[in-house]
Amino acid sequence: MPFFSTIKGSFRAVFKGATLDRDLDEELQSYLDLLIEEKITSGMDPEAARRQALIELGGTEQVKAGVRESRHGAALDTLLQDIRFTLRMLRKNPAFAVVVVLTLAIGIGANTALFGTIKALLLSQLPYEEPDRLVATTKTYSGRSAGPVSRLDYLDFRRLNHSFEGLAAIVPSRFAITGGESPVSVRGSFVTWNLFPTLGVTPIRGRFFSESEEAVGGADVVIISHDLWQGRFGGSEQSLGSDIVVDGTTRQIVGIMPPGFRFMYEGDLWRLLDRDSTIDEDRDSHSHWVVGRLKDGVSLEQAQIDIDTVAKALEKEYPETNKDKGLRLWDLHEYMVAHVRPSLNLLIVTTGLLLLIACGNVAGLFLARGQQRVSEMAMRSALGASRRRLIRQLMTESVILTLLAGLGGIAVALLLHRLLLRLLPMGDPGVPLPTIDAGVLLFALVISVVTGLVVGIIPALRATSLHIWRQIERSNQSSEGRRSTRLRTAMVVVQVAISASLLIGCGLLIRSMVNLATVDLGFDPENVAGATIGIPSTNYPTPAERTAFFSSLIAELEALPVVTSAASVSHLPIAWTGTDWPIWHAAQPRPEPRESEMALARMVSPGYLETIGIPLLRGRGIADFDTGDSAKVVVISKAVAEEMFPDEDPIGRMVKLGWSDDPFEIVGVVGNAKLNGVRSDFDWAMYLASGQTMLMEFWLVVRSDGDPSLLAEPIRRILRTKDPDAVIGDLRTMTSIVEGNLTGFRVVMLALSLLAAAALLLTAVGLYGVLTYHVSQRSNEFGVRSALGATSREIVGLIMKQGLLMIGAGLVLGLLGAFAGSRLIQSLLYETAVFDPATFIFAAVFLGTVALIACLVPAWRAGRINPVEALRRE
Repeated sequence: MPFFSTIKGSFRAVFKGATLDRDLDEELQSYLDLLIEEKITSGMDPEAARRQALIELGGTEQVKAGVRESRHGAALDTLLQDIRFTLRMLRKNPAFAVVVVLTLAIGIGANTALFGTIKALLLSQLPYEEPDRLVATTKTYSGRSAGPVSRLDYLDFRRLNHSFEGLAAIVPSRFAITGGESPVSVRGSFVTWNLFPTLGVTPIRGRFFSESEEAVGGADVVIISHDLWQGRFGGSEQSLGSDIVVDGTTRQIVGIMPPGFRFMYEGDLWRLLDRDSTIDEDRDSHSHWVVGRLKDGVSLEQAQIDIDTVAKALEKEYPETNKDKGLRLWDLHEYMVAHVRPSLNLLIVTTGLLLLIACGNVAGLFLARGQQRVSEMAMRSALGASRRRLIRQLMTESVILTLLAGLGGIAVALLLHRLLLRLLPMGDPGVPLPTIDAGVLLFALVISVVTGLVVGIIPALRATSLHIWRQIERSNQSSEGRRSTRLRTAMVVVQVAISASLLIGCGLLIRSMVNLATVDLGFDPENVAGATIGIPSTNYPTPAERTAFFSSLIAELEALPVVTSAASVSHLPIAWTGTDWPIWHAAQPRPEPRESEMALARMVSPGYLETIGIPLLRGRGIADFDTGDSAKVVVISKAVAEEMFPDEDPIGRMVKLGWSDDPFEIVGVVGNAKLNGVRSDFDWAMYLASGQTMLMEFWLVVRSDGDPSLLAEPIRRILRTKDPDAVIGDLRTMTSIVEGNLTGFRVVMLALSLLAAAALLLTAVGLYGVLTYHVSQRSNEFGVRSALGATSREIVGLIMKQGLLMIGAGLVLGLLGAFAGSRLIQSLLYETAVFDPATFIFAAVFLGTVALIACLVPAWRAGRINPVEALRRE
């Protein structure tokens, strides 16, 4: 054998440069060397021996192919062997497998469900043609976004720009459809003729609006949704081109949109916004939401420069209304998801932290299990297994377990899916709703494999890191290595820190929820309900006729035994927001738009303020004699009175408001109220007489002695008797409207609470596991201590001390992390400071208590160790 070794070494020295490519397998290279050695030994020339050996092996390329095939086959065989071995090990340790799978399933499931939402919101394209060329716009004053655009400004931007193929506008509304057996009120929008071509969406039946139909005196045509076509017309082909009565006017159906089409607002019917529309008749009245399609090759930045040029030209031409006014362009997709980003960011961080805690727990379990398998690893290494082979085996076990956890995570994701749909207000049409599809399932697979690699790599390296004989020498010892102990302890400290941060965030949201539940709304929602009432303009052409209709309807409702009072309002609080008008002293000139004081305008009938529960502070409310033939009057809120008349009585003073040149007399001052939302500040408001307006649709408001929802059928019966063409919407209680306004926030709080609870549970389990394993590893030490006179209390104290050190370190890190990270939820808080001492203290005490409970059981077990039994095992 030494002779052949010498020949082999000489051969490699002489022919070192003639070896095969470096990608050949070492075993095959050795085999080639052996063939050459045999031929040289038989007397063949070394060069001839090399050529002959290559010929026998089929040449270099064939050798490479054979190597690859051999390696692939061997790798597959090895993988199958590892999988079979892993399954046998798991059958022997089912409890370990179940704990690992359940722990990781929570983290993987939460992240998978969230990925489905991220995929829908951020990764999927909008369902329009070339959506990357679509932009949304907002009006700006001095560079600050200020909402929709005026109709006249929009028409000028559409006419003068050089960057857009199309620039379209949309104004949300509601329409009354009559003429059939059941009049209905549907959501819809006024749109310009080019909205659908701009979006690149084609009706499945019929056609778009045409440009000529948008002109003054254009055709009375409408486009309807697929749902309305199926529901009201039964999907009949004859409905296309047929007539439909909308708001008392007969109009022709010229198109039917595809199923599921939505844009900006929910809608079942679209009407043309023609040039003589009564909407936004003034340049400083803004209600148009504008969307555009960029020309091919034009960037968003180039278009913004073009639009800024147009805005400057309009400012020069109309300085009174357009000073410092411009238009900001947004990527349409980014614009549509901007409102959910705070909640989405919060969930991304929370679910990521939850998965990190789960990974820490499982990594700790693998470390402990690896310590128990020292003898196995040492013996396999002694029998010839390389460290690489051992690591591969351990990693296979880890990945198989996490793949099983991934299957469980998919089940968890399906459960969380509905919660996320409620959590993130994705009702804005055009944004695809999240689904658990193939892409999400692929993500679950990928994250499962990655998680398996993450949680398994460190334990695998630790289990195979020491010298074989050193491991064998220690295999019969029960003590755990100091490095392994420190690593597992550090994992628990991190878990405690993360749980503390999540609990504090949850506590801040709960505190905000308590503040919202007790907030003063400025009105009384109890036993109050409202429903929209629409009447055809052709039946009631004058304000007096409309006033007479609503007055008689309200009188009949108040005659019902359970009704305390009834009234009407143009915008029910919280249910219908917006519509703010400028208001200024009548003796002063109209202020510039950016300097105007704005207040929400509400048209109300006599008795509305009493019905809704807004207190009258001074003067009087709207009365029966405030009609179209009398002087115009207005009732203002306390906030408006204090701002405009800080040192005098506003009663009898004259103001101008909106876009009318007529003065209004202030006849009353009422309390402030939250009209736009529970989380908003008290709104500036002014209440006008409904008898002095041209509105055809109002909210009917009813206060009763009992449950107001029971009044739905009596109201419908009275309305059908008075006018079969009148349309009534669903009756909604004010308490349900207030609750609905808080639903998104409440579900955010619930989601974070669930995730925080899961994190707390996993942290307690991790702490318990570390201390339990620590006790088992030191049982002989505790036995010796007990034999030498240590009491059970002293031994329990040792374990509790270790647990308290981990808890304390984790709490300190968690409090610091929460203080830095709580700004992530700052926009969600209501009247709650980011650093709220009570919340921080409560979260620390609660987490500390749970963690102490998790420490007690292992400590109690340590104190009950029998010294004789411990020493006998040693």
